[in-house]
Amino acid sequence: MRTLFIGTALIAGMLSLLAQTAAAQDKAAKVMGDMDADGDGRISAEEWQRKPKRFKRLDTDGDGFLTMAELRARFGGGNAAPAAGAVDGRISPEEVGLETLCAIGRPRRCDIRIAVKHGLFETGQVPRFPDGLDCRGIDEAWAIDYSRKRTRQNYHGGIDMPAPFGTPMLAVADGVVVGVYKGEKSYRGIEINLRHSPDDTGLPMWVWTQYAHLDKLPDLKPGDRVVRGQNLGPTGNSGISPGKSGRGDGYRRPAIHFAAWFSDSPKFAETRDKIIPLNGQWMDPLALWRGKPPYDSAALRALPEDAKIVPIAVVTPDGATVPAGARMTWPYACTPD
Repeated sequence: MRTLFIGTALIAGMLSLLAQTAAAQDKAAKVMGDMDADGDGRISAEEWQRKPKRFKRLDTDGDGFLTMAELRARFGGGNAAPAAGAVDGRISPEEVGLETLCAIGRPRRCDIRIAVKHGLFETGQVPRFPDGLDCRGIDEAWAIDYSRKRTRQNYHGGIDMPAPFGTPMLAVADGVVVGVYKGEKSYRGIEINLRHSPDDTGLPMWVWTQYAHLDKLPDLKPGDRVVRGQNLGPTGNSGISPGKSGRGDGYRRPAIHFAAWFSDSPKFAETRDKIIPLNGQWMDPLALWRGKPPYDSAALRALPEDAKIVPIAVVTPDGATVPAGARMTWPYACTPD
């Protein structure tokens, strides 16, 4: 693949994005400073100086107080659920760098070729499920051309597996919650993002996973630990569909959108409703179950065809792991044939 360079227009666009992020944070800080009369780092309903209806919309956890995370979610234009506390490794978007912000965040100002450079292209991996089990398969594959569903050239940044409303989405490995989003203006809808350390997965890098189109906000917040196979929330069809917006508009079947990234660092930034790993690379999600290198898209694509068949470890409804001892399992339970 030929080397790509970030041009003047791209840099200008991303500097604009960073400036908007900083301005949003400054506005949130100003609101907090103006209204937090008792200095406890929160704004109560009594301290709020604007319309009560707006306070209710901002108070996403319904606890009667506004936190800095809730204010920044609002003024940043995103839809973040409130944080339960600090998550180690969080850094500023500026520290992540322009190219990674473009590659993983994919804002409209950025050329899609930057994401491709960071691994967003098809690799030809194919799942193979254990014999005797019925598992939910993929109906929208990794990195397929999504231009027909968008207003610009784009590729599918994950895999989709349809399932009935309410089907539990399961954590594929032990990890930490780093982001929970309402996704009211997102194609992904309601989502939760996890970070997995090498100790969590047995893989030689840090991994981030995303579970989207949930039917409701999970009962989890950033900083919470999860275990492999834990129910993260019910399957839905939340998110903007092409041509329309909102849940249940008839254009999207209920399904999970599952995505993965990897990095040599646990550090990450948050921009609007997206988690951006430092030095992040897109990852074909099926590579998570290979159990051995390679993991990067170029090397995966270069494998012989018989080496692209990936044995998938799973859990069953009774909690059994197949095969026993697996560190990572499919995000839906598999049932006996």
